[in-house]
Amino acid sequence: MLVEVAPLWPIFLSAQSQKQPLVLATLVDVKGSSYKKPGAMLLIEKNGQTHGLLSGGCLEADIAEHATSVFDTGVSKSLHYDLSDDSIFGLGAGCDGQITVLLQLLHDDYLPFAALNPLPNQAQNTKLWLNHQDNSWPLGTYAVQQEEQQLFSNLVSWHECSQHTTALTYTKPPKVAVCGAGIDTSPLCRILAELHWHGLTFDHRAGMLNPKKFPTQWQCFEQQQLSEQVVQQDINAVIIMSHNINRDAEYLRQAFETAVPFIGLLGPPQRRDKVLAKAGLTLQQTAAQLHAPVGLDLGGRLPENIALSVAAQLQQHFFKR
Repeated sequence: MLVEVAPLWPIFLSAQSQKQPLVLATLVDVKGSSYKKPGAMLLIEKNGQTHGLLSGGCLEADIAEHATSVFDTGVSKSLHYDLSDDSIFGLGAGCDGQITVLLQLLHDDYLPFAALNPLPNQAQNTKLWLNHQDNSWPLGTYAVQQEEQQLFSNLVSWHECSQHTTALTYTKPPKVAVCGAGIDTSPLCRILAELHWHGLTFDHRAGMLNPKKFPTQWQCFEQQQLSEQVVQQDINAVIIMSHNINRDAEYLRQAFETAVPFIGLLGPPQRRDKVLAKAGLTLQQTAAQLHAPVGLDLGGRLPENIALSVAAQLQQHFFKR
């Protein structure tokens, strides 16, 4: 879920640096079908410009209109939309659900949004409680819990609020290690960065690990550091594509020993078996982790086609499809 916050983060940082207020619109409840799920967020500037989506584009302008009063008064506001009634907007969106959106002013400490840092090595699994219906506390009262500890709140304890409303959950973006820094790894790194996932590249050649070759905030390490970084950084998947059987075997050995849940190995089954033999491993030993050949069968032979197939399989794996 923090991947949905990531596109909004630069907007927040810019407003924070200029001490400009924002209104945060959060989708807090859904009944039936909707374009977005609870936890989705929209940032609204004082001039009415919006960033993000809470619908397919049919509600954002109306939400921005309501944000005007929140800027003026500082008082949070709850909005309810019945998307099954097409007479309201007349856009034929096709969603039949009902959604509730909470608007609240962000300024000074910019909480609770400021607690949802999606950046590499700063993102944490986070639970956010927002009061949008209980009269015991003012609308917009919040509490934030990270690593089972309450870090931020106004007015309430986590125990109090969690008894009343289900918290919104924001999980860390997937973190993927790409082993090999050849020219065909660049498309994969770019796709993963576009998804707002976190990434690392490993290679035995220090000269290939120039940060300028990789997306912003991408991390680079030498080959022997793989197992250490998988553990330290809680890496979720390792993709092995160095195109050298001996080096791939070493990457596979290191990855297998860390028990990382997803190991992808590029190349046909015959090559996979050679890499396994070099690593001193068997297909049966690695069956729970190893995906080889890695990538969904989407067709195409270009590096970009292969990158897309690998990213698609990772998407399927992380989001349990």
